[in-house]
Amino acid sequence: MTYRLSRFPTVVGDCRFESAFLSNRWRLLQERKVLAELQRVPTRHTSLLRLADGTLVELRPAGWGTVVAMQGEAEVGRVVRRSWWGRRWHLTGPAFGCELVSDPIPRRWSLRFGTQSVGRLSGGLLTYNHLGIHTDLAVPVVSLALAWHVLARPWEAAAAPGALVPAPSPAAYRLVGPGG
Repeated sequence: MTYRLSRFPTVVGDCRFESAFLSNRWRLLQERKVLAELQRVPTRHTSLLRLADGTLVELRPAGWGTVVAMQGEAEVGRVVRRSWWGRRWHLTGPAFGCELVSDPIPRRWSLRFGTQSVGRLSGGLLTYNHLGIHTDLAVPVVSLALAWHVLARPWEAAAAPGALVPAPSPAAYRLVGPGG
């Protein structure tokens, strides 16, 4: 796993992801400033993250329970499922690594270093169309986008449907004997 060491913006304090009901477009806001925009691409099972400076990052499944953030051909972040029920995830990226852990209260999550909570995420009553975030230390926007992908798009994060390909027809198999 190689990460590109570029400078991504970070967030400290309060911010939020917002989306209209059933929309494929989201925004990451801090106060009234748009830090990033996200667009879900259902036909490819991916999401696109556009940072305020125009940088484009693709969030895409990379196997069962893994989502990677790619900037061009370079991996800039990753989230990996660490529990069978999807209640614990490991977030990594350049100069950042922590656990995303479900709290006992429904729709509440925390970012943790070991047992210490360094951030909190809370969804709305029925959906994650409004996802409030508070961080006690600087967290890269790419890491928050990966956490968003896990919470708002769990079926895509867990199953990697984009990695599934149709099986070849039986005619494609050929028994090969000795010598060729």
